[in-house]
Amino acid sequence: MKNIFSVLLFIISINMVSKAQSHMTEIKNFGTNPGNLKMYLHSPNSTWGSSLKKPMVVVLHGCSQTAEIVARQSGWNKLADENGFYVLYPQQLFYNNTAECFNWFNKNDVLKDKGEVLSIEEMISYTVKSYSIDTAQIFIYGLSAGAVMGVSMLSDYPDLFNAGASLGGGAFMCALNPLEAMSMMNLPDIKSPVELGTLVKNQNPDYNGSIPRLIIIHGEKDFVVNYKNASELIKQWTNVMGIDTTPSIKIDSFNHVSDLIKYSWLDKNRNEIIIFYSFKNLGHSVPVDPGNGKNQGGEIGLFATDKNFFSTYYIAKDFGLLRE
Repeated sequence: MKNIFSVLLFIISINMVSKAQSHMTEIKNFGTNPGNLKMYLHSPNSTWGSSLKKPMVVVLHGCSQTAEIVARQSGWNKLADENGFYVLYPQQLFYNNTAECFNWFNKNDVLKDKGEVLSIEEMISYTVKSYSIDTAQIFIYGLSAGAVMGVSMLSDYPDLFNAGASLGGGAFMCALNPLEAMSMMNLPDIKSPVELGTLVKNQNPDYNGSIPRLIIIHGEKDFVVNYKNASELIKQWTNVMGIDTTPSIKIDSFNHVSDLIKYSWLDKNRNEIIIFYSFKNLGHSVPVDPGNGKNQGGEIGLFATDKNFFSTYYIAKDFGLLRE
């Protein structure tokens, strides 16, 4: 009986931790909200103080997900509490998309200052005005449909972001209607770096500021969004950054994960400005590594697979968010 009671206490404590990690507050009336999205915010725990300006990560869920689901599976809130940053979660509505995907293939939702991208920009603007946010450290992270929408945000508002991460996504404006979207997911239309880069540059033709760094994760066995979409995104972003498509560094079995290769593109100062984590044996899923270790976290579930690689931790590290 004593052992059973101990197990029950353990399960309850784990559930309480999970709920604490995914705690979010819905915020209404954050702007005109032309994309008709919901907004949730996770604030870091009080140990970080209220006066200190803090970074923020915008997290965009995938299809059939919610802000709550992506928060639990990705483990972003746990890292936010441990390292002192905010996490903003836009959420799609069934009314806008019956699969609850962000409408990354709808021109009126991805072009600058329109639809869903403008709603997300308004969420960011509201949070910056209402909370103590370090505007030099705003990042965006997206899964699947959220990944392409995240790249759309980087393309439309490059001055807002320090860096972004795309998991199982594709290039900006790689599709402009549902039929093109299905075709792109099956096999992308191969374009030149100049063609792809021009799509981004046209959003801000007079922009001469810095381009956000980009982290990409994609599995070779992704049968939902074809792996070749990662190559299209790399071609697009290297062109926008004005660098060669050939990576500067390749690391096999990165972090002792046998089927993981890390590619890096460096700027003239040898800083990583594009990173590609390529998995040989990964489908349309977020790599996680459940556990209590320093670099462990995330929860397995639909579109989240235990690969002994807590991808959110390494993305946060690449973003420069970990206070180690």
